Amino acid sequence: MSENRPITTTPVDRREETVVTQQPGYATTERVTRDVAAENRLRLFQVNRIIWSVLGLVEVLLGLRFLLKLMAANPDSGFGTFIYGITGLFVMPFTGLTPSWVTGAAILEVTTLVAMLVYALFFWGVVYVIRIAMDRPNARTVSRSTREITPSGGERTTRTDSKG
Repeated sequence: MSENRPITTTPVDRREETVVTQQPGYATTERVTRDVAAENRLRLFQVNRIIWSVLGLVEVLLGLRFLLKLMAANPDSGFGTFIYGITGLFVMPFTGLTPSWVTGAAILEVTTLVAMLVYALFFWGVVYVIRIAMDRPNARTVSRSTREITPSGGERTTRTDSKG
């Protein structure tokens, strides 16, 4: 059996609250519109920044590895050991995929370049999917008005502030 329900036109992601404060001689009305979608977009923006920062760090480390191998840097030095140790985890899935060209002591490690490209594409895809899944339009407004109540019972708006 089907049931007819009324269709509501109020957006689910927007919540409004009005607070009226009255004191002798004046009344203040504060209306706050909270847009949950906008808050979600801000969280999405933060997640995107974190993801791109992690990718940037990985790319810099892999770039340093590539340059150290190309310059035939001493792998037994402290810095070389540190860079090769950290980046070894990121290059490991691509080991043996392409040959490295050796000229004297210098090594052109194509595997590192392939790893940099694959990680950049992977992170871009993750950010794109997250954006598609979570992105929605937004708006947030807060308005406040102050009314002065005269002794004769009349009202007059003395100030109205609005923030977007």
